[in-house]
Amino acid sequence: MPATPNGSPDAPAPPAGRVRWRDSLRTRMVLWSSVLNAGLLLVTALAFYFGARWLIVQNARAEADGLARQTVRSLEATLESVQVSGRTLAASATGVGAQPSNLRSLLVASLAGDPDIAGAMIIIEPGLLPGDPDGFTWYIRRDGPTLVEQSVADLGYDYATMPWYVRTVASPRPWWSEPYANAATAGEYFSTYNLPLWRPGDPPGAPAVGMVSLDVPVARLAELVTGISGAGLQPMLFSPEGLAVVHPDPDVQMRLGAAELAARPGRGDLAPLAAAIAERRPATFEHRDAGRNALGTVVVPVADSGWSFALTASDQHFLHRLDRVAVGVALASLIALLFALWLARRYSGAIAAPIEELTDSAHHFSEGDFDYPLPYVERGDEVGVMARAFDAARGSIKEQMQEIGEMASARQKLESELSIARDIQQSMLPAARAFDTRHMHVEAHAVLEPATAVGGDFYQFSELEPGVLWFAIGDVSDKGIPAALFMARTLTVLEQMARRHGTPEKILAAASVRLAENNDTCMFATVLCGRLDVASGRLRLASAGHEPPLLLHADGRAELLALAGGAPLGFEPSDDYPLHEGVLAAGATLVGYTDGVTEAFDADNRAYGSERLLRVLAAGDDAETACRRLLEDVRAHAGEAPQSDDITILAISRARDLDSAGAAAHAVATQGETSVRIDGARTHADVLRMTDAVDALLARHGASAAAIHDARLVVEEVACNVVEHAIAPDAPLQLQAHLDGDRLRLEFRDRGAPFDPTARDAPDLDLDIAVRGIGGLGVFLVRELADAVDYQRIDGCNVLRITLRLDAAHDMESQA
Repeated sequence: MPATPNGSPDAPAPPAGRVRWRDSLRTRMVLWSSVLNAGLLLVTALAFYFGARWLIVQNARAEADGLARQTVRSLEATLESVQVSGRTLAASATGVGAQPSNLRSLLVASLAGDPDIAGAMIIIEPGLLPGDPDGFTWYIRRDGPTLVEQSVADLGYDYATMPWYVRTVASPRPWWSEPYANAATAGEYFSTYNLPLWRPGDPPGAPAVGMVSLDVPVARLAELVTGISGAGLQPMLFSPEGLAVVHPDPDVQMRLGAAELAARPGRGDLAPLAAAIAERRPATFEHRDAGRNALGTVVVPVADSGWSFALTASDQHFLHRLDRVAVGVALASLIALLFALWLARRYSGAIAAPIEELTDSAHHFSEGDFDYPLPYVERGDEVGVMARAFDAARGSIKEQMQEIGEMASARQKLESELSIARDIQQSMLPAARAFDTRHMHVEAHAVLEPATAVGGDFYQFSELEPGVLWFAIGDVSDKGIPAALFMARTLTVLEQMARRHGTPEKILAAASVRLAENNDTCMFATVLCGRLDVASGRLRLASAGHEPPLLLHADGRAELLALAGGAPLGFEPSDDYPLHEGVLAAGATLVGYTDGVTEAFDADNRAYGSERLLRVLAAGDDAETACRRLLEDVRAHAGEAPQSDDITILAISRARDLDSAGAAAHAVATQGETSVRIDGARTHADVLRMTDAVDALLARHGASAAAIHDARLVVEEVACNVVEHAIAPDAPLQLQAHLDGDRLRLEFRDRGAPFDPTARDAPDLDLDIAVRGIGGLGVFLVRELADAVDYQRIDGCNVLRITLRLDAAHDMESQA
C-alpha cells in the first residue's frame, strides 16, 4: 500500500489545494506559541516558587534563631537573678554571725526577694565560725503562700556525706544541679544553685565552712521555654548534664539525654545537637528527621549555667502556605494558558487566512488558470508583498508560456520545412535503374540515410549516351542545411560537367573550378566519379579525396581499389585527378560509399571499419542486394548507438543477359554448375556472348585471370574463324564448355565445309612477315595454348575438341 504524503498509509489524501489541520501553518503557529508561552510561564512560576521557598525558609531560620536567643535571654535573666540572690545569701551568711535567727532571716529574705526561688538552705559546719560550736543547718521552701521550715537533719540527710554537699564545699565556684524531686521538694522537680561558704577574709583556696543553695522549680524554666512552641517550632531545654528537660516528645522528656536522642535509630541527624550541648557551644544546622522532613535547629547555651536551649523549625510548616498559594497560581495559570491558546488560534487564523487564499490562487495557476483572481495585492504588509510576488510570477509565466508556444510553432514550421527540404533532396537523387546493352545487363542502386533531417551525402548515375553509364558518389563537409545546400550545388555542377566532359578526371577538374568560386564558407566535398561502358565493362574512375571503392568479383572476392585521388572539391581549382582504368567483369559489382559506413560507431565507440566492409558482401550480389546487405550490417554493428554521420551506398553490378535474341544458351546462373552450351552463333556478337559465358563459368569456379584469358583467346579464335569462313546459314555454331577438374573441355560443332585445323602446318615465325603466308597464326596460337586438340568429322559436322589445363596458365603467369 503506498504511503500518503504525511507518511501514514491509512490517512486519506487531502483534496488538491487543501492542507490537513495537523499540517496547517495555523496549527503550528498555535502549537508553538502555546508551547512557548507555557514554557515561559512554567519557568517563571518555578523560579518564583523556588525563590519564595528559599526566602521563606531563610526567614524562618532567622526567626527561629531570634526566638531562641530571646528565650535564652529570659532563661539567663531568671537564672542570673537566682545566682545573685545566692551570692548575696552566701556573703551575708558568714557576716551576720552565728545567731540562728539572723541566718533564718536571711533565708526568708532570699525567698521573699525573688519569686522564682522556691527554696533556700544554709549549712555551716560546727566549730568553723567563731562562737559557733554547734553549727547551723536550716532549709525553707515555699508551700503555696506559706513557708515550710526544717533542719537538714529533719530532712533525713547526713549532709556531710551527700554528693551535692561534698561537691559544693570542694568546688571553687557555684554550680547548678540536675533536676531532681524528693520528699523535701514535695515531689516537684527542682534545680538547685549551690554555693560554698567562706569566712570573711579567707584567702582564695581556703576550705569552705559550709554552703548555701537556692531551689528553682523546673516548671518555672519550662514555662519560659514552652511559651514559643507551636507554629512549626519545637523548643527543647537541656540540663547541665544534657538531659532533655523540655522536649516535644513526652516519652523523651526527663528520660533521655541529647546523646541518647542522637543514638536512636534513624536520628543521626541530631548528632550536631548532642555535640553542641556536650561542648556547651552554640550551633546551627539543617537536617531531616526520620520522616524526611526538612528541619533547621539552633542550639544556644544559657550563659555559664550549663543549661542549653535548642529550637527546631520545620520547613514544611512554613512552606505549607506557599504550596497552597502555588497550587492556586498553577490553576490560574492553566486557565490563563487556555485563554491564551484560544486567542492565539483566533489570531493565527486571521493571519493564515490570506495565505490560504493565496495558496488557493496558486493552485489554480498550477492548473493553467492564470486568470483566477489574486487577492491582497493592494495590502502594504507581508501578505501584500507575497501577493504581488505571485502576481509578477504569474505574468512572467504567461509570457514564458507564450514564448514557448511561439518557439514550438517556429520549431514545427522548421521541422516542416526540413521535411520538405529532405523530400526535395531525395527527389534530386535518382532511383535505381538498369541498363541493358545487347547481351550485358547493368544495375545501379543506391541508398542514403542522413544523420539529420537533411544531409550532405549524395550520389548520381545516369546514361550519358547509349551504352555509357556515368555515376558519382560524394560527401560534403559538415551536416545540416548548409551541407544540404552545398550538396545540391555540387550535384548540379557535377551533372553539368559530366555532360560537357566525357571522362571522370575531366569532370572533377572542371567541377573543382566551379565549386571553388565564391565558396566563402570554405565547404568542400569528396567525390568518386566513374564512367562505365556497359557492353565491354570498361571502367574509368577518378577520386576527389573520397573513400576507395570496393570491387566485388564474380567469385566473391572483394577488394578496395587503391585510387590515387586528388583534392576534395571546393578548396581550390585543380586538374590533378588521376584516372584509373579497368574492367568491370561480368558478375562483378562496384560499391561506392561514404565515410558514414566505415566510421559508424557502436555503443562501445568501435568503428565499422574496412575489415567488416570487405567481409560483408557475397558472390552473386547484384547492386540492390549489395546495398541492402551492407546497410543492414552497418545497422547491426551500430546497434542502439546514435547515427553519427550520413550513410550513403552506391552499387553498380554488371551481368550478362544470355537470354537475349539471337542466342540460345544454357547459362550458368548459379555457382556449382560445371558446363555451359551455346547454340546458334552466327555473328561476332554471338561470339562475344560465347566468350563471356565461358568467362563467367571459369570465374564462378575460381579460375585464375590467366586461365580465363587463355580460354577467351581460344574461344575467340576458333569461333571467329567458323563465323567468318565456315558458318552455314541454316547451321549456326554450337559450343559446349565443360569443367573437368583442372581442365576446361571445349567442343565446337558446325556444318560448314570440312576443316581440320590440326592438319595445318605451323607457320614459320622466323620468316619476314612480308614473305610469310596469310593465316594460320590463330590456329597456331590455339594449339600452343591447348593441352590437347582433336578434330573429327561426324555426321557432316566439324567437331573440334580442345582441352585447356587451367593450372598451366596459372603456372605461366607465376613464372612471368
